[in-house]
Amino acid sequence: MSSTFANKILKDLSSFDDISIKTFFGGFSINCKGVMFGWIGEQEFYLRGHSHYRSVFIELGMTTLTLPSGISTKSLDYYKVRDELFEDSQTFHSMVKMVIKYAQLEQDEKLKLKKQRIKTLPNITLSLEKLLFSVGITNIEIFYKVGYLEAYYRMKNKNSRISGNVLFILYGSLNHRHVASLSKATKKQIELAYEDFLKNKNEN
Repeated sequence: MSSTFANKILKDLSSFDDISIKTFFGGFSINCKGVMFGWIGEQEFYLRGHSHYRSVFIELGMTTLTLPSGISTKSLDYYKVRDELFEDSQTFHSMVKMVIKYAQLEQDEKLKLKKQRIKTLPNITLSLEKLLFSVGITNIEIFYKVGYLEAYYRMKNKNSRISGNVLFILYGSLNHRHVASLSKATKKQIELAYEDFLKNKNEN
């Protein structure tokens, strides 16, 4: 498709830092520092929605972006900028600035959550992460707080068929060691630690 209108938008937002466009779903994504905050069609510009201001967009009569999805269409959380907003440069730029701010905040939150994912630790598979989730261990901070012994205990109560090797896997994960690197002596210490843990559980 022609990039004439996209270039017009770029020119209009030339006062903003690090604005770029990329071809995206038959149009162009418009990004600030690599974070998408809008979509540009043939003669249409849509801004990304957010719970902080979405209701304002709706009240302004900004319609949602719909794109073809198979045999149907899909409505996306992007809202069309009306012609009168383009004409009011100050309001338009303030709106874009707000959208960029919240798009970047969302991106930062996603990256933060990704870093907290247990799956980023050594030895942890997606299925093991899901099992940890099911026993209330949903991020790395909780995992460290609970510890590998309590984590294994909860998992074993949830599913008695869990292999004893999972105990070594959990220990290795919290100590940033691959399970294959654990010596027989270390594994024996881990098993003894778990036996003591169970004794204390039973006494309490």
